[in-house]
Amino acid sequence: MQIRPIAIRSKQNVLINKNKTLLFQEKQDSLSYETIFVNKKPLIARGIIPSDKNINAFFEEISTQIFPDSNIHHSLSNLLKMGYVAFSTSTYNNLADPKSAIGIKLDKRKSAVQHCALLEEYIKNGVGVGINFSELNNPIYEIKKINEYFKYREPSLKRPPAGIALLNVTHPKIIDFISLKDSANYNDWCFDLSVVIDDDFLTKVDNEQDLILDDGTKIDAKKVYFKLLESMKKSGEPGVIFSSKKDFICDSCAASELNENEGLSLVQINLARFYNKESKSFDYAFLSQSANVLSMALKRIAPNGFISILGYQDLLNQMGLEYGSNEAIEVLEKSLAIIKAQAQKENIRMCISPSGTTSRVLKTTPSIEPVDNPNATYWDEIDTMATAQKYLDGGISKTINLKTRHTIQDIDLIIRACAKHGIKGVSIFPAQ
Repeated sequence: MQIRPIAIRSKQNVLINKNKTLLFQEKQDSLSYETIFVNKKPLIARGIIPSDKNINAFFEEISTQIFPDSNIHHSLSNLLKMGYVAFSTSTYNNLADPKSAIGIKLDKRKSAVQHCALLEEYIKNGVGVGINFSELNNPIYEIKKINEYFKYREPSLKRPPAGIALLNVTHPKIIDFISLKDSANYNDWCFDLSVVIDDDFLTKVDNEQDLILDDGTKIDAKKVYFKLLESMKKSGEPGVIFSSKKDFICDSCAASELNENEGLSLVQINLARFYNKESKSFDYAFLSQSANVLSMALKRIAPNGFISILGYQDLLNQMGLEYGSNEAIEVLEKSLAIIKAQAQKENIRMCISPSGTTSRVLKTTPSIEPVDNPNATYWDEIDTMATAQKYLDGGISKTINLKTRHTIQDIDLIIRACAKHGIKGVSIFPAQ
């Protein structure tokens, strides 16, 4: 089978080994990809590489560390240089423990000061935190204290804290939690909020039943839901996560459920790079090979890692397809199926993360967002999310940004549609 090599200036022989892994011969000349495919400024800003560091040499060093005993490091290095794939910035920082986020359940026997000390170890190294506050008697006090601490500490940190605070819908303080950001200045907050809703909650709302809270008291489920819709319409928070697990924990961006103290180690595939403008075709075979190399790389540094995607809107722009169209959905579905097949071979999971910094490194659009697309409706976004969710082990970290003024009824429809399609969570940001 003839495989198209990555286009570089020196001649390359492309081979397929017994595992059908794409391999490259040693390159013969000095190549410079960064001005075309890779933007190193975000990596410099994050302290990943010094400004005078050659990014090609950096990618070669990373690849050799991952595959010191295999020629596969040539493949990985070229894929990184050419902007086909990327690791999260935290992975570049620490290959030995490449967490970009961690899931935490706080111990109610400890104080807010102790909780801050625990979180400090992660946040000062740029690791995001997903925190379930549901076991605490006074989660509102704890959330505010932790937020104040890290807002004060932010100038001395490598990056602003990335975190999400979770609370079960049955917690006695659920109304106070939902209301936390009703009149908030977003500059005063380091953490996002999400309510964890179980499978029966919407049924109780529809049947006008009481919700039994964890302390045994009762509250009208419709009252809780209406307050949630009202706050989402006003401030875009809290978001909603669908799970019946009382101890649900996720990463800082709600891309995937995690076990307690489990880290999220992430790599990204840039879908936009696999479209050939000259032949006007998407190279699914090369996508499969690239996903194979990336899965093996992640397996070596993080056995329970995740693969995600970005560049979807960029790809659709190149292909002349409308976001949410049948053709666009078909491309996404086929791509994710191919990536999943390779990821499963290495026991690697899939989720969809925000990819803000990584998308800037790869000069493409983040995640599966309809970036700068005025024609995309929230139904297009729901259809896209529902298609993607079928192939994911984790969730989709994505906000539906409403482009025009919408009612509480519209937000209700979005939440119910996401629940119906098995989407694991949703955030809705109102039009400004």
